[in-house]
Amino acid sequence: TSIVMFHGDLPYSSKEILKKIELLNNDNIIGSGGFGTVYKLSMDDGNDFALKRIVKTYEGLDRFFERELEILGSIKHRFLVNLRGYCKSSVSKLLIYDFLPGGNLDEVLH
Repeated sequence: TSIVMFHGDLPYSSKEILKKIELLNNDNIIGSGGFGTVYKLSMDDGNDFALKRIVKTYEGLDRFFERELEILGSIKHRFLVNLRGYCKSSVSKLLIYDFLPGGNLDEVLH
């Protein structure tokens, strides 16, 4: 299993990121929804990321999933949270985003 990174701007190897992912537990949960759970992933150098673990998948979704992620990974806009990379395994799919402190969008809007 390896991490596909966009823009080549993360100074971590797939091995380093996967090691940190293995250490995640319920204390790291910052949100959840219909498709999965979002964790705060903290690296040793103090950088934080939001990791979305998607557990619900559907047959035939893999190719669509990868294509959509390639598109999302290539988009940079000041109103979108940067997708930094993704990883897929037989158990789940992982999306790595920049971590934005201050709560979630629902809390800000309501």
